[in-house]
Amino acid sequence: MPYLTTGLLDNISGEGVRQSSTLTVNMLNDDTSTVAIQIEGFFQSGTTKVKYVEEFFTLTAGTLALKTYFVPFDAFEFVFFVSSQAVEVSVWGKDATGNLTSAHLVVVDVIDSTGE
Repeated sequence: MPYLTTGLLDNISGEGVRQSSTLTVNMLNDDTSTVAIQIEGFFQSGTTKVKYVEEFFTLTAGTLALKTYFVPFDAFEFVFFVSSQAVEVSVWGKDATGNLTSAHLVVVDVIDSTGE
């Protein structure tokens, strides 16, 4: 099953303030059938990644899902397991006042099940 990842994202600005307080995930199913999606969110604690989000759902053909997660961490990563490569995923961070943060605007790349 293909998976997509944001990679580890730093969430501290030069002033020591977190750049994003929430992360919005936009998922579009461009396939002709229903797809399965699993989302896992991690934060960095020392040298360890700690899972704090695990969600599984289906998305019917041609539909869009929006999810929002709190990211009150110095560093975080989201991984998406999708049953079709026709699913498009983008994520963007928002600061405490709801403004988009350019540091966390990501169109997630597809990685196949071998990690390539």
